[in-house]
Amino acid sequence: MTKYTQKFKLDLIQEYLDTGCSQRCLENKYSLPKDTLKKWWTVYNLKGPEGLKLRHFKRKFNVDFKLRVINYYLNNDISMSKVAASHNLLCSQISIWLKLF
Repeated sequence: MTKYTQKFKLDLIQEYLDTGCSQRCLENKYSLPKDTLKKWWTVYNLKGPEGLKLRHFKRKFNVDFKLRVINYYLNNDISMSKVAASHNLLCSQISIWLKLF
């Protein structure tokens, strides 16, 4: 998976705001995978610029935390991407936990 710098992500969000170009248009312009900018935009709105920083370490989560996140997702009418962003997680992590528990 390609890692993008915080500066690149912020520059793209700024371009999105300044130009009125759609997220899909910018994803095509920069050859980004589908919904990448949408994910960054969601994280940016929830966490601000700090939420877009690269993580250089593997985080470990206890079972209680995983179950809380799963229950939050299942019991609220909210998308997995918003749950992931609000808990500073990847959607793929939540998907794996759903299958395991």
